[in-house]
Order: sequence, then C-alpha cells, then structure tokens
Amino acid sequence: MRWSLLIASFLPLLACAQVDTATVPHSQNGWYLSPHGTIRVLLIFAEIEYDLDRTKDPQPNGAEHWPQGKLPLWKDDVFDPFALPVPKATVSRYYHDISLGQCTVLGDYVDELVVIRESEHRNIGNAHGLGALAVAELNKRGSLHTHYGLGIADLDLWKRGGRPGMPKTQGADDPHSYDHVMVILRNSGLTHGQGSVDPGSPGKLFGFESDSQSRFGAMNALPFEILKHEFNHLFLGGNNFHSGGGNASQFQSYFINLQGGWSMMGGASSSLLTCTAWDRQRLGWKAPGNVFTISARNTGAQEVNGDLDPLAGDTGTFILRDFVTSGDALRIKMPFLPNDRFSEWLWIENHQGYAHNGSPTDRFHWEEAGTCAPRLEPALFMTMQVDREDRAGPGIYGGYADHLRPVLANGNYDMRLRGDTIRGACPFGGNALPVVRDPDLGNPLTGNHEQELPVYDRNQDGRLQRGEHYVPGARSERGAITGKVIFFGNPEHGFRMGGNRRLGMGTNPSSANMMTLVSTGTGDSFKRGAPNVRTIYLNGISVELLAMEQGAARVRVRTNDTRIEEDVRWCADSIVLPPLKGPDGYALIVAAGARLTLDRSLTPTRIDAPEEVNGRLWFSDRTRLTVTSGASVLICCDGALALDNGAELHVMPGASIRFAKGAKLRMGTAERIVLHGDGQLIGPEKTFKKARSRGLIMSR
Repeated sequence: MRWSLLIASFLPLLACAQVDTATVPHSQNGWYLSPHGTIRVLLIFAEIEYDLDRTKDPQPNGAEHWPQGKLPLWKDDVFDPFALPVPKATVSRYYHDISLGQCTVLGDYVDELVVIRESEHRNIGNAHGLGALAVAELNKRGSLHTHYGLGIADLDLWKRGGRPGMPKTQGADDPHSYDHVMVILRNSGLTHGQGSVDPGSPGKLFGFESDSQSRFGAMNALPFEILKHEFNHLFLGGNNFHSGGGNASQFQSYFINLQGGWSMMGGASSSLLTCTAWDRQRLGWKAPGNVFTISARNTGAQEVNGDLDPLAGDTGTFILRDFVTSGDALRIKMPFLPNDRFSEWLWIENHQGYAHNGSPTDRFHWEEAGTCAPRLEPALFMTMQVDREDRAGPGIYGGYADHLRPVLANGNYDMRLRGDTIRGACPFGGNALPVVRDPDLGNPLTGNHEQELPVYDRNQDGRLQRGEHYVPGARSERGAITGKVIFFGNPEHGFRMGGNRRLGMGTNPSSANMMTLVSTGTGDSFKRGAPNVRTIYLNGISVELLAMEQGAARVRVRTNDTRIEEDVRWCADSIVLPPLKGPDGYALIVAAGARLTLDRSLTPTRIDAPEEVNGRLWFSDRTRLTVTSGASVLICCDGALALDNGAELHVMPGASIRFAKGAKLRMGTAERIVLHGDGQLIGPEKTFKKARSRGLIMSR
C-alpha cells in the first residue's frame, strides 16, 4: 500500500472513561507507527546522474542549498540524532512541540551522497521506486556508515508488524529491522514538494529490511511540508485524513471547496504550520498532569473539561493558555443536528506565535520568506470539525478528507475573481489573483473564507469540479488591495484584541453549524442527502475574547445570545430558527439600526443542477428561513427585515414575528412569507400592507 500527495496543492473521552486500547483498535495507538515514545529514522541523501540523457535533469547544476555531488547544507537540520530537552533540528523540534513532548522523532544520515546512474537503473521515472534504487546503490558500499556512527541496533527501537490502531511494541526485531528508511533526492522526478510513504521496505539494506519507508524531492530546500505530511500518515491514517492545507481535488471530502488552514495533515497549502487540537485528541497527546483530553482552565486557574455542550449548561468564562505549549483548547458541540446527519464541533485554540512561545512552526507559512508576508499576532484561531469523532473500534480509519474547516475572524463572503493578475506578488515575486471581497456580500452561513479554494464553473458545462478552483492571492475591496498572501494566513483571520473578538449568531462568521456536501473531485457522493448536513441551525451560542493577558486568553461562552446588532445577510438552502430564549424570551432580535437580509448564496452549495434565473446560473437553492413552533422574532424600531432573490420565510404554527412601530419589511415580487397554521406576523398593518396587496404573504 502506498499513499502519495502532489503538493501544489486522544484517548479517553473523559477522565472517568475506561477504553480498551489493548484489544480494540484505538487512534491513540497510531496507524502504522506509534505516536508515543521514540523512533529514530535512517536518512539517505541521493541524486540522479542522467548519464544517458542530461536534458531530463530538472536541476543539472545543483543549488546553493544543495550543491551537485554533495550532501545538502541542511543535512544536520532534519533530525537530531539524540534526544534533547529542546530539540534543535527542524523535524525533531516539530514533533516535540506538537506532541507536548510525547513523540520523539530522531534520525541519523548516511554520511555520503548516493548517486543513482540512469545507465544502471532504467526505471528512475518511477518515483515510488526511487527508495529501492537508493538502497540498491548504497548496498554496493559494503556496510552502514552514518554521520553519528549509529548502527542497526540504534535504528531498531520498535518491533515490526504493528497493525492499524493496535498497540505497537517497543524493542528490537530478531533479526533487526530499520524502523523507517527515508530517502531525500536532489534532482528526481519528485522535484520539490512531492513524496510518499508506506509501511513497507525498499529492500534489504546491508542485510536488514525496514518497517516503513518514504521518499521525497528536495530541489528547492529541506522538504519540510511534504515530509511531515507524509510521515504523519503513519500516525493518523490514509489519504482520507488529508486536511489543513494538505488535501487534493481528487479525494472524497466533506466540503465542496478544498480547505487550507492547519493540521498535522497540512502541507504546501497550510496557513499555520503546527497541529490542531483535533490532532492531539486523536493521538492521545495531552499535557503531563492533565486530567482531561480537551483541557482548559477556569478563572481560578484550575483545570476544567474543555469539551463543552453549551445548551446543556457548559457556559462561563474560560482561560486558554498558549495552545502549542500548554495544550489548552475548547470544543463546542453544535446543537440541533439530526441523528442521521454528521455531527459538528467548533474548536478554539490560543496561538501566541513563534515570537512569544518560541515554537518555530507556530507561525504563518511564509512569514519568514520576507517582510511582505504578514506575521501571526496572538489570537484565537477556530476550526469546525465535521464527523470524525470515532477513536475506538473497527471503523476509526474511515471517513472523508477535509474534516476540518477554518472559521476565520474576518468572515465569509460571496467572493469572485477581479479578472486581472498581479505581477511580482508577495512572497516570491510571482503572479497572484486578486479576489474581490465586497463588504455588501457578506455570507456568514455559506460563503467562502480566505483559507479555502473557491470553485466556479470554469469550463461552463453546468457542473462544478473541485479542480475548477482558484487560489485567493490578494484581497480587493472597493478597488483597493487590502490583504496580501491571504490564503496562507493573515492576522485578521484570528479573533484578537483590536480586531474582531466575537463569534455569534448574528456575526460574520457565524456560530452556527456548516453545510456539507461529500463529493469526489467530480461527483456528489450522496446526491445532497444524508448523512450530509444541508440545513443551518441557528443556535444562540456566542464566543467572545474578553482579554489577552500575558499570553492567556480570557474567553466567554454564552447561550441564548440572539440579538443582531449590525447588518447581516443570511444565505443557505435551509435555515432553521429553533425556539431559543434570548432577551425578553425572543429567539431572534433585530436591533434598532440593524438589517437582516435573506438572500440567495452566490457561493455554490451544490455542484450540479444549476438554476438559471434572469441570465444567472445559481449553484444554490433560494434561501428558506423557517421559524419553528415556539420561536418568536422581534424586529425593533428602525430595524429591518429584507428578502431578496426569491427568499422565503416560513412561520410555523405557534411561532411569531413581531414588527415594532417603525420597523421595516422589504420584499420584491419573487419573495414569499408563508404563515403555517396559527403562525403570526404581528405589528402595524401598514408594515405589511404592500406585501399583502401583492400576494407575497400567504397562509397555509
């Protein structure tokens, strides 16, 4: 079995729960490698000599970072050979930080470059076989000689044969077997940012097989992104675990759009380079001394369970210390989702960044590439988890890719390409596509955010393919560029002091759940049916950053926060307002001076069967908001409710919408308000007179 990616592209549920991790598969045991303890990698550097056809050489003269015929300059910056309190090498430090010190990845390298000659190995075009070619060539040297003098016994710390999800056994094999052989090539068909991994052997190396192997192209630099992505497969699972900027168009995924963001399975398309709290929960990594797998602090600095169900009473003020160094996080369950649909959870992490916590990967992807790329500022970073909750049992390695979707503080919008190209763009002087983000087209429920790849019908065939996407390069608002390198992270993406500090029912983004559409790169897997979530359930939950004090975030989680204080535009195929009980008992209040607009999403919510209306193709349904029985809505004086582009408002029996004196209702001829049973519109008759006279308000 092999898993490859072309990049251009924990644990007890509660402290009291007892989970059988010895005889039942469990994610904290790892897929093929254990995420706990120490492993040491044998690293081989190689180059190809194209002695039959030099024109095939993608880098014939070498590069400054890796001269032809020599080892790369960064040879000692991949792995530390021995454990250190604070690792120095890039990959060793990465695993130390993300695992809270529980996973130590060391390595030693063969101290001579391996040269693979085209004339002796005619199958150099097979990228997956390059590791075997390097091993075959190295075997000609007679014996293993590493830079630090380590031998097979130092490179065999785990017994082979570990099965997915089952405990892995520490100790040497008999006969010995390398735990992992990694080959990095200077000038192969893997070029840069490509590679693969598998739980197999490239063949005997000096008489010994290996338990697992990988191979990577490193034409431009140390291939950190693809290296850690592929190695993390051995901990987490197959290609269906791609997430956080490491997915590709062809893989079956939970969302229409490829997601960026951050995670262990991120890659070249990641924003942050570190892990998520979901990764840590999955692999059983929690801070020493912690009781809870998802852990936070109360205002008295005592540990509390960070896994919250606000509608069951899990509200209040919480302290989140720096996520990378403490492991603190909150997770909020999305309420009201039917049992036959995917469950969803909102994760909240406090990222202080490299400048404050010293972790080299707690930063935006390209912020060290030059002064043009923005740097991370201390903030809360949020993601929505879809499904992927099973951590014990036979099905733990099922599911789909992109199970994590970033929730960015600067919101979701119906975005579009501006139509031109920026030359000499940040960070490397290449081309960038400016994306128009119209402030009037905020779409908190179904719009695109800046860390995903929006799709459009590029070939105009009436279907959307995930490959028909663009990379948001620069943000254009009202004709001016207001953000650079936005896809790879921007300070505006975090909830921070001095910026957006609040997530709620009436904000952009919203605290509501997200719509899903499991699909391959070209097809809808469930025809928009279950288990997809196709309805937005408004929930009244709010999350607010109250203060950031000495690196610790003070976060308030509330329920029944149902007041809309500013203009908001809601678009979704189906929106449901449950009988929430906010101020004065209302499930929704549109405050004075605020306007709630129900509109049709310009951002696709499906990938086929578009509807043409007035010359425009819509890959979405007309928005329908249902006010359920027992729910009441208040439109305050000088507040407004508007319906556009065929939107419908359904008031169910026992529900009501009250318009205060001076409140406004605006509708066109294609919109409808439907009163079911004794559902009511209450207010001055002149508010409804025009709509009634045109037959836009009807009883059913």
